[in-house]
Amino acid sequence: MSDLEDRMNAIIARERASRKQAEALLESKSLELFENSRRLQASQAKLEYSISVLSEFMNHAPDGVILCTDDFRIHICNRHSCQLTGHVHDSLINQSVDKLVHNLSLMLNRTKSGNFTFDRQLLTRADGETRVVDIKGYKGPIGRECHYILIIQDITEKLEEERQHQKMASQMEEARRLEAIGALSSGIAHEINTPIQFIGDNIDYLGEALQLINQSYQRYEKLRAAASDIEPLNDLVSEIDAFNSSVNLVTMIGEIRASLDDARAGIRQVRDIVRLMKEFAHPGTGDKSPVDLNEVVRNVVTISRNQQKNIATISLQLDETLPPVLCRRSQIQQTVLNLVLNAIDAVAETQQGTGDVAIRSCYDEEQAHLFISDTGNGIPPALRERIFDPFFTTKPVGKGTGQGLALAQDYIVTGHQGRLSLVEIEGFATTFRISLPLHTADITPYPEEFEYEYAS
Repeated sequence: MSDLEDRMNAIIARERASRKQAEALLESKSLELFENSRRLQASQAKLEYSISVLSEFMNHAPDGVILCTDDFRIHICNRHSCQLTGHVHDSLINQSVDKLVHNLSLMLNRTKSGNFTFDRQLLTRADGETRVVDIKGYKGPIGRECHYILIIQDITEKLEEERQHQKMASQMEEARRLEAIGALSSGIAHEINTPIQFIGDNIDYLGEALQLINQSYQRYEKLRAAASDIEPLNDLVSEIDAFNSSVNLVTMIGEIRASLDDARAGIRQVRDIVRLMKEFAHPGTGDKSPVDLNEVVRNVVTISRNQQKNIATISLQLDETLPPVLCRRSQIQQTVLNLVLNAIDAVAETQQGTGDVAIRSCYDEEQAHLFISDTGNGIPPALRERIFDPFFTTKPVGKGTGQGLALAQDYIVTGHQGRLSLVEIEGFATTFRISLPLHTADITPYPEEFEYEYAS
């Protein structure tokens, strides 16, 4: 019995020891599990915080951010991506990047691992509008897959600002150039005007003197006729008649009178040119005033007479009932001059003898119109939409700066809420129409865009 009790006590002791050991192990594992659970919760909290920060960063990023895998489908996109593309979030997810930028998947596939940049790409929005974007990104493994991170920046407004800045700079350069030309023209006009004044005064004096000489000659004629019947004076009268006949004195007096008339006409023409040079050199203030467009056309034709010589015949069809137009004379004058000189150059390029340039004025209830047409080679259809772009020219290198039509467009559209159009008129290769409002109140400006239409 004693042995049995000893064995039972030994078994119980071992069981107690095993239970204590198991309880200690359980307590240790429970504590370890608790610590692991606490660390897991802390890690999960950090992860959730990181995800929240990343989400806020993504959604507040000023540019579009897109994540796609090597299937080139969008897996993650931020709020600005939706604003930029015009798509709602769910419609972007799983869409091909080619839906946004044509052949973007092909460009991405060709890139090497690391950073890449695609400048000035065309992005098509959901509404069909095209925006210019710069795409910067990274290609590399994230986890087991190759991913592409795309950062898309809309530079459309930036490019427009650059264009406006470039346009303003070109206008300032043009203004400085015209100011220099104006100063030179003013000086030349002054230098020409002084001797022309002397010449004109002397020609007027010669005309008056010729009239007096002719009157004196008529009186001598009466004396000669009376003296021809007096015997002692017959020989002297015959000598005078012979001399007058040899020099054709009567005809000579008439030719001198005609020559003086021609000289007066030439002086008037020179004075007109000098006046126009001064007018172009000092166009006045930038304020609008009533302007006779027909007078502007005539002045331009006068000032460009040397340019058109042996090249083009300019014909005018001006409506003399055209009312004055409230405008900045210098800008309209410069625009008409540019268009007329362009027309003359276009005719010269045909190299087929003298061509035609026609200028017509007319008006309706709301607008006054000027049509400048030429029989040159015309403007190719593919280039017509670009003719008003700054620095674009169809002239050979060295002849054109590409600023004339761009400035004319700015003068007419922006400066006067008018319209400068390329139109078609039968019988002419090129026709530009200037339309200016007759009434300046409640005017809606025309958009600064190319207009091409047919006008009969």
